[in-house]
Amino acid sequence: MIVYLCGSYTPMKKLSIMSFINMFIVFSSVALVGQEPFLELRPFEPPGFEQYPVSAHVDHQCPCSNVIDSLLLRFDGIELVDEVVYPDCRSGHSCYDGHAGVDYNMPFNTPILAPAGGYVLWASFSPPADPCPGGIEPNGDQGTIIVAHGNEYFTVYLHMTPPLNVTVGDNVETGDTLGFAGNTGCTTNTHLHFEVRRGNWFFDSVEPYAVNPFGWWGGFLDPVEELRGNRSDWLWISDSLVDDGDNGFQRFHGPDWVYLDQGYNNDCWISPTTTDPEESRHYAIWVPSIEGVGEYNVEAFIPDGVSGTTGAIYELYVKNEDGVSTRSDVIVDQSAVRGDFKFIETITLNEGESLGIILRDLVTNDASGSNVIFDAIKVDPNLTSEIHTESTNFQIPEVVSLSSAFPNPFNSTVVIGYELKNDATVELELVDLFGRKIIKNNTVRKAAGTHYFSWDGKNDLGETCPSGVYLFSISSGGISKSKKTVFLK
Repeated sequence: MIVYLCGSYTPMKKLSIMSFINMFIVFSSVALVGQEPFLELRPFEPPGFEQYPVSAHVDHQCPCSNVIDSLLLRFDGIELVDEVVYPDCRSGHSCYDGHAGVDYNMPFNTPILAPAGGYVLWASFSPPADPCPGGIEPNGDQGTIIVAHGNEYFTVYLHMTPPLNVTVGDNVETGDTLGFAGNTGCTTNTHLHFEVRRGNWFFDSVEPYAVNPFGWWGGFLDPVEELRGNRSDWLWISDSLVDDGDNGFQRFHGPDWVYLDQGYNNDCWISPTTTDPEESRHYAIWVPSIEGVGEYNVEAFIPDGVSGTTGAIYELYVKNEDGVSTRSDVIVDQSAVRGDFKFIETITLNEGESLGIILRDLVTNDASGSNVIFDAIKVDPNLTSEIHTESTNFQIPEVVSLSSAFPNPFNSTVVIGYELKNDATVELELVDLFGRKIIKNNTVRKAAGTHYFSWDGKNDLGETCPSGVYLFSISSGGISKSKKTVFLK
């Protein structure tokens, strides 16, 4: 049997009966899940500056090596049509046309690690593609490893140098050394080609199985999904606070990156600014892990002692459950709020939605300051708010105050306390984020003192409401105050 791997072909190594039995056990013992982050660390030993940049993207238009259509579609929805074929790729655009994985440039012999546990399906040195992409001369047999992760996902590692550290049939844990970075096969320099396939480990040049582990953030359906129904989602296990270098962050190749031992956790990256989109060469993405639906505050750390631009443009991408993103841009003055987190924006996430944040070296035309700063970003729930309205001629209580909702978020019953300084007629109401009334107590007379409102997650008809953000409000005499609560079923 012949298996095609990224434009090359390799005779399949014979697997023992025991290997097939072990493989069956792996796949049958793990529930199949899709589009869930499972990659626990980057597939390389971390350098002193935490991460290597990605020097070549997955081409979402046609992720098949040696299949060139003169169009590179990046993960951010940007289309590139000029100089997208190796070796003429434009510095900082991280191309090349038809690429099925992501490339990490790194020193020779860097240990290549398993980013998640799995089973080794392939480990060999075999003849590379003929011809090589871009017409380059191959550098001997190509070192290739393929790992099955038992969840419909397979990771592929190319250009490894001898010796390989694993053999077919091995079970590996997160962080195990698979082999070492090299320049074997169709390559002119040392790098790791890291590829993720979903549904099958074979290379198919007509309907590829490749997906992008950095996801798809375009404003239209990912063409990769149209091939086999495989959606490109962010596959790195992350957190709600993402520092540069963490799993939730990725920096992409550019000629003028500068690493500084300043900022959050004493590290950050900077790049020179530009106002010309054609000259933009540096960009990075943060994808925080966010649990549940609701309203969230997005903040960026601005290090002290670094000359930041006054016109950084943070691009916020909210991807819906259909895999399509809506982008909003927020201009941030990185010369202010030094040595702390600076508020960027409040966003609302509904069921099935996720957030990605992209920052580039591109700044506003009127910006001053010579650098764009790339540092930590955190996303926290925005669980409290108050709404004040103008007073009217009605009798107004001297004070109407709300205490915290507890527990918040909740999945059974939430209790919200409120206090009246005077006897008053009040109206109690619960609405969703679209203003639809869930509970309405009408108008009731309450004595001065502390009172409590409890809600069990059901509407007036006794039906359980969907997970989401809800607003409890109390109104009296033209004054209204409200409290947000998050219901998680």
